[in-house]
Order: sequence, then structure tokens, then C-alpha cells
Amino acid sequence: MMRNYYILLAFWVCALCGACEDTLRMIPENSVTFSNAFSNEREIESGLLTVEKYARNDLGMTNIAYPAMYGMYTDYLYPSDNALLQENSPEQYMLQWLHLYRVIAIANVPLPYIDKIEMPQERRDFYKGQIYFTKGLVYFELGRRWGRCPIIRDKVEVNPVKYSSWIEVIDYAIDLTRKAVKLLPEYTDLKTSDGRAITYKSVPCKGAAQALLAHLCAWKAGCKYMAIQEQATYDENTFWAAADSACTAVINSPIYNLAKNPEDVCTSTLVGGDQESIYENTMRGYWNELANEDFPLDDGIFCFGRFFQAWPVIPNAEEGMITSMPYRILNTTVRKMYPDRIVGDKKITDLRRDAYFYDFERMESESTNITGGYAYPWKWRLARVGTSGWAAGEFVNFDQNRIWFRLAEIILLRAECRVRLGDDAGAIADLNCIRERANAELYNPSEYDGDLRYAIFKEREKELLMEGWRWYDVLRNGYYKTELYGGFREVSIQDIIDGVFFNGVDKTEFIDNPLARQNTYWLNRM
Repeated sequence: MMRNYYILLAFWVCALCGACEDTLRMIPENSVTFSNAFSNEREIESGLLTVEKYARNDLGMTNIAYPAMYGMYTDYLYPSDNALLQENSPEQYMLQWLHLYRVIAIANVPLPYIDKIEMPQERRDFYKGQIYFTKGLVYFELGRRWGRCPIIRDKVEVNPVKYSSWIEVIDYAIDLTRKAVKLLPEYTDLKTSDGRAITYKSVPCKGAAQALLAHLCAWKAGCKYMAIQEQATYDENTFWAAADSACTAVINSPIYNLAKNPEDVCTSTLVGGDQESIYENTMRGYWNELANEDFPLDDGIFCFGRFFQAWPVIPNAEEGMITSMPYRILNTTVRKMYPDRIVGDKKITDLRRDAYFYDFERMESESTNITGGYAYPWKWRLARVGTSGWAAGEFVNFDQNRIWFRLAEIILLRAECRVRLGDDAGAIADLNCIRERANAELYNPSEYDGDLRYAIFKEREKELLMEGWRWYDVLRNGYYKTELYGGFREVSIQDIIDGVFFNGVDKTEFIDNPLARQNTYWLNRM
């Protein structure tokens, strides 16, 4: 089914570009063909705007968040939550990936025409780099969420495609992203075809590609234990070093800077366009447009905040709604995560506590009959409310961009790389950089029984709380026996190799593809 969908979609994209983009000038013919779809640079540029649009929409769909949600830090889970490993209900783990392959198909359409159109070489490099980055990001998502999947390269596949291992998928993504790093300009040098500066961060740039490369290399290095024996023969330190180098390129760039404090992270960085943000999908201000897509806004477009917070940000929400949120964090947990300390005669608090949780001390003192003892997250501050029709006055979504990579996260990833490579001093310096901004106590070797790598993991947990990183951090570090939930703590190494940490393949992917194969772990439980 996927190959037929891919072919039809590629032709449809050509028509879509002609119909939807004001800047696209098509040669009139009775039917749209690949040979006339792109005849000048502005048409290539419009094609890339279509790629950006579908990357935004399809990478932002709610179900693409899984399995990231399984590892979210929470003090409460519903008994039927997938985070508890419902192995008797394998259908709950079967997810479609067609929307991701749609992005790949759209990205591949203009690629063959970039070298055929007259334009400066740096513009060719820019457009190719955008395509390589986007495909690298999509395969990163496919490889770490489904594991084994088909690799569609640069051409439309007319024959069934066999599934590749997650190692092969990540390797292909690494190759694409390395090309993107070489070809893409820095963020400050991004320009449109008519020379105007690009100021939004949804267009891939060199820094975005370096951040993606760092994560790809770290994933392959840290998850070696998940590979079959024949493919687990590589030197993981080579990839830790590559990830360290990519992180350093971003950190040393004058383009990106940490927000002043955690409050600014919430009110600026996570809103979009901030100096700490490296790459993001533009959602803010686009909800009316997205309402015309194929999915409803109330559950179609993803934001992690929707699973944690309601009052006081969401209109018409009440204080007591905290006890019915899917994921909840106790006041006692927040106290432990972001403790007070006494220096001289002053009490100093980790600034993330009051930035990430609304009026923490006052709400902590409220009756547990209302709060259930839970803190009130408000990391996402801007609510979008409908203005017409059925949605008038109703909460639509958080009106903020989807931030893929931000500098604080990359600094902590480099700390992890450095401790893996034996550079404890460098790792501590990176760890303290983030703690210092939060006004938190600097690293002490007695923490966590002297386990520096675990201290870095816990710092990522604190800094990136509710942002969707924790599941991948747990797996990359092999901490599943202590940091995941329910049956995920009891899985065997064979379960892991068979794919317990990956999504199952939705049954629709088996239509018209005789080479399709189900995830072994979930197949054994059907």
C-alpha cells in the first residue's frame, strides 16, 4: 500500500504546489507532469515551502508522540496506560507511519530538478540541504519509534520495499544529515530566492542539522544493546565522539544563546523564535489554517502540555481538573526535584520550580480535596481560543511552536557524551552551566552515589520536564529497569532486540506489500 500511496502522492504534490503557492508559476498543460513541475528557482522554493508545511503538520500529529509519552515523568498512570506495557493488548501499540512517508515523498519530488535549473550553486546547496535535513529528521523518527521500516531513498519506488533494521535506518539518517551539515548555511545567512532574510526557525539551517546529527550519533552509540549481534559490532565511542563534536559546533556558535532564566524559557523559548531555540515547527498563529486539515485540532496537533496542564492557562478550566489530567506530578516530587537550600541566611530555590509550576507554594498549601496533592504545571503559557463556529470561546491548543532542539538540551547531551568518553571535567562544566542558569546547587561528587552519568540524566529530567525527551534518554542510557513503568522494567534483552521499545506496525502497512514484516515482539503477542 505504501508504494502506491507514494507514487500517487508524488504526482499530487506537483498539482498541490501549482494550486496553493502564490509564487509558483507553472507552464500550462492539460496535465501536471514531473517534467514541467519545476522550471525555475522560485518554483523549487515553493516546493520546499510545501515540504515545510507537511513536515509541520505530519510530524506534529498526536500519534507521532508515541512512544515518547511512555517515559514521561509522572506520579500517576491510568491502569490501562501504554506506559505500563500492556502486552496483552498489542493493538494499542500499532501505529501508522504513512504520514511520515508522505513527508519523505513530498521532499523527494523537487530533488531531481534542483541541478537542472539555472541558479547560483549556493542556492542549489541550500535547497538540497533542506531536503536532506527533513528526510534525516523523518528517518530519525521512524528509526527510534518503529525500529525496522522501509527506506525510500531519492526515487519513487515502484516495487515492494523490504524493511531495514533500525541500525540501517539510523545510518541512512546520519548520512543524509551529514550532507545537510555541509550544504546548509547558518541561520543568520538564510535568505529567500529574492534575497530577503529568513527569520523564522522552521527552515533548516546548519545548526539544526548539527543538533540532529548529534542526536542520531548518540542514539546509535547508546542503543547498541538493542541491536542484533551481527550489527552490534561498531565502536560506540566513535559515535559518542561524533555526537560530542556536533554538539560543540552548536554550543560554540554565536547564533544560539541560553535564555536568561527558566521563566524566559517558558515565556519565550517554548513560544518560538527565541535565541535558545535551534529548530522548530511553526504552529503559533496557524491554528485556523490547521483546522482545515484532515484532523481536528483538539486531538490532531500535538503539544506535550495538553497531557499535564489545564488551570490556570486553559480558559474555563477549574483547579480541581488537575486530578483528572492523564499525567500528574506531586508537590512532594516537585520539592525533591527543585529543592531549596540555605546559603548564609538566605533561602535559594531552583528557579525552574516556580517557572514550570504555577504559584507553587500557595497551591501546595491548598486543600488536597481540590488539588489531590498535585502541583500545577504551566510550562506552556499561551492558550489559543476559538473565535467562531463550534469552537468559539473554547480551548483549541497551546498557541506555541513545536521546539525540536534548544541549546540547554544540546549542552546536556554533550555532557552525556563527555562522561561516556571519560571527560568528567567537561561533563561537569556542561552540567553546571544549566544548573547555574536555574540558580540550582552546582554539582557535588557525592550526588547519586557519585554516578555522574546518572546525575546528567536526572538534570535532563529536570530541565526538559514534560518536553518529551525522557523516554529516549532512558533508552539511550539503558535505565529502563529503574526509570520506566510497569512491565517495561521487566523486559529481557531478547525482548529488547525483538522490539519491545518500538511501535508495532499498523495492519494497513501490510496491504499490497508482501515484504512487510511485523515487529517480532508484538507479533509474538497477537
